[in-house]
Amino acid sequence: MWFILLFVSIVATAILELRWSGVSIEDWWRNDQFWVIDGTSAQLFVVFQGLLKVLAGIDTNFTVTSKAADEDGEFSELYVFKWTSLLIPPTTVLIINMVGVVAGVSYAINSGYQSWGPLFGKLFFALWVNVHLYPFLKGFLGRQNRTPTIVIVWSILLASIFSLLWVRINPFSSESTKGAAEGQ
Repeated sequence: MWFILLFVSIVATAILELRWSGVSIEDWWRNDQFWVIDGTSAQLFVVFQGLLKVLAGIDTNFTVTSKAADEDGEFSELYVFKWTSLLIPPTTVLIINMVGVVAGVSYAINSGYQSWGPLFGKLFFALWVNVHLYPFLKGFLGRQNRTPTIVIVWSILLASIFSLLWVRINPFSSESTKGAAEGQ
């Protein structure tokens, strides 16, 4: 039920944004996609850096340069795209959602008709997130050179840890189901 309320509120917010801002649906969708990509990568690291600065006193340094094309200048190496740890969280979210879709469908096939109803809301949410992260995935897989192994390894490791925690917490089960599953 709360999935339905969540999506109704998302749609209502989107309609209000479109109405008040006067932008086209395509511009709004691109902005929404960028917001999700930014929220799973850069903004997450800004929070961690802020916590490091406040709690541990560790300061970060940034080099601010002009964005003009400077191919042979002294800052030309700053414009070269390098793989960073900012790629790990969105990749982890994509892996978790893709594995979750496969696991949910296989569970529903094995469990019968009664398990398909709750699955549709979860599938819709997982696919909604994956559609928002599609530009990231397209850029990530469309590179001419290979994806660094370290990004894939860290993403799979984090996805495994989060999946194991999710299975242990099991938020979609009632207390009686949890007790029966634990043998009580």
